[in-house]
Amino acid sequence: MRLTLTVAIIPCLLLMSCSRGAPAPPTFKPTQSGFGVLVKPIGIDVGPGAAMYYKGTNQNPVLVWPTIGTAGYPILYTNDIALMLVDKPDARGEMGNSAVVVVQGVGPAMDISNDVLKLAAEQNHVDFKRALKVCDPLRLNRLESAIRVHFTSKQYQDADIPSMEATVTWEQIFEIMEDVKKTGKTNKVTNTDVPYLQKDYGR
Repeated sequence: MRLTLTVAIIPCLLLMSCSRGAPAPPTFKPTQSGFGVLVKPIGIDVGPGAAMYYKGTNQNPVLVWPTIGTAGYPILYTNDIALMLVDKPDARGEMGNSAVVVVQGVGPAMDISNDVLKLAAEQNHVDFKRALKVCDPLRLNRLESAIRVHFTSKQYQDADIPSMEATVTWEQIFEIMEDVKKTGKTNKVTNTDVPYLQKDYGR
């Protein structure tokens, strides 16, 4: 399968909706590979929000993830697959947590944060089960022929588990996707009807 890798930065799209005055209607802005964002102005003091959609050849875009992070990290694409660091609300609907999410076409999306953390633990010779309890994804960057994911550790909870990085290839991402399709559990993003798959490693 021929791969093409491109990068889209979301903040520039968000800033386009930050003008003062009455909020404009949400608008779909294509990014790459059939994907795009729907930017919804929230208010002058709150700022815009953005959700990821897949349109492809469909007449109407299909929502695949409702809350895209605004820290400036890229969305990586290959064919009809998007890999991104997103905001993920907790069980109470509160923000502050990030997740590594991959989605093919209309989805469902997959939260593969823990799958990539497992690779990071193996590459850095760290106990994966302990890392699960204290590590969260922080950064996602494209390398020349791979992808680097940085995890931050709450060392005040476990001083022996360091912050660490995983270097993964698209082939490894594809393998993770196949595994999650077979063994992952279907969930819904809190306070939405948006489904996603995630493998349960316990925590």
